[in-house]
Amino acid sequence: MKSRTPFATLALAVIASAPASAATDEVSIVADRDNTMFQSQDGQLSSGSGTTLYAGRINFEVNNDWRRRALIRFDVSEIPAGSKIVEASVRIQVTRTPPQPPLNVPFKLFRCNAAWGEAGSSSGGGMGAPSQPGDATWFHTSYPDAFWATPGGDFQRTESGLVLIDTNGSYTFTGDGLAADVQGWVDGGDNNGWVMTADVSEPRTVRQIASRENANVASRPTLIVVFEEGGGPAADFNGDGLVNGADVGLLLAAWGPCPGCPEDLNDDGVVNGADLGLLLVEWSG
Repeated sequence: MKSRTPFATLALAVIASAPASAATDEVSIVADRDNTMFQSQDGQLSSGSGTTLYAGRINFEVNNDWRRRALIRFDVSEIPAGSKIVEASVRIQVTRTPPQPPLNVPFKLFRCNAAWGEAGSSSGGGMGAPSQPGDATWFHTSYPDAFWATPGGDFQRTESGLVLIDTNGSYTFTGDGLAADVQGWVDGGDNNGWVMTADVSEPRTVRQIASRENANVASRPTLIVVFEEGGGPAADFNGDGLVNGADVGLLLAAWGPCPGCPEDLNDDGVVNGADLGLLLVEWSG
């Protein structure tokens, strides 16, 4: 019979005494800021205080100003610093749908790259209201004198989350990018929220969505986050407050493809030499 290597013996011994995986917590966070960008020629339209948001394409408008995009932000400060974000999703409520609409319309969330405002404008429908100082518009991050680099908003080109929308009802954006974005914000990155877009390849893809000012609290945009609260070095796999040979044993036991494993310190889906290097950086003996 083939004898075990010292590393293998160590790994098995540590596995036998290892504690259960870290407990997760879940928090639901209502948007703390939202607005709609109404495509226009001059940035004179917004709806910072409106009870509804809009994304998609209306049926027809002069000058081809038929696109709508929503902006939405959530304050994640109640998630403890050092936490690991396991999963994130965004729930919205569609409250109005055009007649004879296209179905299964892709709606997407993209991480926004610039700070933007929400002021006193309030539109009762999808045509917008006169912009107020501080409002985000199609051209402005903050009306009237701060501008997007690109009209329609500055955002990452890779979507963070996606949902297919039909008619009125509750819908949830999902996607690995949402958790990655929240993780970045919890770790101290600039939190400018997301830009919500919808397919505009055909008319009437627009949907009316309850905003954070909506009278129905349950309909307001909500971020749901599942996280593990941080409490020590990431490489302290057995939770004893040290990074040492016992943790090396756990890492070796998980060696190879292991998506989501705590031993996968760089989150690339594989436990390998790169993760061992990160463990050694945190070594306390």
